[in-house]
Amino acid sequence: MEKKQESLQCPSYIAKPGADLFGILGKDGKVEYLEEPIRIDKTFVEAAKVHEEKTGRSAEERFRFSGKCIEGVCSQWSHENSHCSLVGRVIEAMNKKVEAENSLMPCSIRHSCRWYAQQGALACANCNEIVRVVEQDRLNSLAA
Repeated sequence: MEKKQESLQCPSYIAKPGADLFGILGKDGKVEYLEEPIRIDKTFVEAAKVHEEKTGRSAEERFRFSGKCIEGVCSQWSHENSHCSLVGRVIEAMNKKVEAENSLMPCSIRHSCRWYAQQGALACANCNEIVRVVEQDRLNSLAA
């Protein structure tokens, strides 16, 4: 299932020019995925920072972004196992099971997603409640 390494996207990326916006956090706390990702630019990032100053909520707390997986340069990368360690911790924290592959929510980055390439449908089943800041809070609580 593992895709060609250089084509994989991190589904827990930061808001920076060139990143792809692929989900919006809904009022229910779950990510609603876009049909097609939207490449963000400097204007988007600047507007998001203005919004953050007013509300105290970063773009990463309101949206999901993807970008090129940087593998060993990322703090989430397991050099021992040569994979992203974050997806395993997300699955453990969320503990959601897969009913059936065809029951997964549509996702515009699944075909190139690092998490999906590593964990398949299990990654997707545990993904739509994860936002960058929340993911850290949940994972930190597991370590305590």
